Amino acid sequence: MKLDRLGAIVNLYDLPPAIQVTAEDGLRIITLNRPDELNASTTEMLMSYPKLFRSLAEDPQARVAILTGAGRAFSAGGDFNHFTKTLDDPDFARAVQDNARRTIHSFIDLPIPIIAAVNGPAVGWGATMATLCDIVLMSEKSFMAEPHINIGLVLGDGISVAWPLYMSLLRAKELILTGDRITPAQAVEFGLANRVVPPDQLMSEARALADKLLKQPRQALEESKKILNLYLRQSAAQVLDTTLARQLSATLSPEHNALARAFLGRK
Repeated sequence: MKLDRLGAIVNLYDLPPAIQVTAEDGLRIITLNRPDELNASTTEMLMSYPKLFRSLAEDPQARVAILTGAGRAFSAGGDFNHFTKTLDDPDFARAVQDNARRTIHSFIDLPIPIIAAVNGPAVGWGATMATLCDIVLMSEKSFMAEPHINIGLVLGDGISVAWPLYMSLLRAKELILTGDRITPAQAVEFGLANRVVPPDQLMSEARALADKLLKQPRQALEESKKILNLYLRQSAAQVLDTTLARQLSATLSPEHNALARAFLGRK
């Protein structure tokens, strides 16, 4: 067992080092920990998310979780090496889609409440993770974006499930079809976040919310979340398989291949 300087248990659940989970009594703090790469998810991280959510669900001491990023970003989405491999290996791209299905379902089915503390950019997969959480706090220095369309991909899996449910379909179409940045104030206005918080108060605000939830009766809290997430489950049942199939088709398309290689060539 490893403890941090405050005596909290760290590195739970045998996850990659880039997914840090710290235990503080009933609170679990999940930190995406690739700050130099803006917490973009590697293949190893992406393939570990179902295990993360399953482990949280099976942890008898876990009551509430906070999800945040190390450094100046929440998550810039997927790592470029992972991205390149999907271009070169169709079998790998199919495995990625299967893992995405497991991840979205395990995220939605997580029984404990999870608070997103969005400390910086939340782009693509980062925006998916933020908006599948139960309460979303955004730093004044953060933003969201869903830019898949800019490189010839259809919208992200979790985005297709959540965003049209949280806001008007017209608004969701505009944000997804343009890939425009969404400011923190816009995220609150559009229904993608609960409130905007000064950067130096983000984690204290998230902890204060977690403390409130930790004081609630456990069964009532978890059963209430389960009822509310039926809306997300129904949405996933309607659109997720179609989204993933069309994502795979787009991933293997000449249009995406040309756009993605041009994009990677500028990096």
